[in-house]
Amino acid sequence: MKAFYPTVDTTVRWPIPPQIYFEQVDEGDDIPAVDFNLTYQRMIMFVGATRNYPGLHHNERVAQKRGAAPGIFLQNNSCLMLWERVVSDWMGNYGRVRAATFRITEFHLAGDIIHVGGKITKKWQDKGLNLVEITMESKTPRRVGMAGTVTVALPSLKYPTTTPMWDREGNATVVCQ
Repeated sequence: MKAFYPTVDTTVRWPIPPQIYFEQVDEGDDIPAVDFNLTYQRMIMFVGATRNYPGLHHNERVAQKRGAAPGIFLQNNSCLMLWERVVSDWMGNYGRVRAATFRITEFHLAGDIIHVGGKITKKWQDKGLNLVEITMESKTPRRVGMAGTVTVALPSLKYPTTTPMWDREGNATVVCQ
């Protein structure tokens, strides 16, 4: 019996996002938005990735029986994963997420297309870090489903590969990659 190896499509390339530097952003700038199609497959993959197995997030009958929602819905940390994808694609390899705050006001249901985007609302320097606060929103087909902020540290054009690392107490160390 001969082993089967599927052909590899060499025309598809995963684009490396360009690096964004502190000097290149201004308050009021939008970051590129992304639309996420919450298929049943994607929802169940999120459950497996996070190991959050209550039936509310992957079994419609359980979600409806418990009166939680009309169907399966995205869990909190998976909602944050959507934000992380948008922010990390925008900021590039040397940017780092420092903090995130959010409030969920609407279910992110299977079958929804979720529009995730943000706007830079604050830019400052603190203890050698170049910090940017982004006001984020996840819009469901019904209304805004999640709102909050993400704070990121960006490298400077003067030191393009410096990356902050945080310890458990929140203290930053800047390292050169």
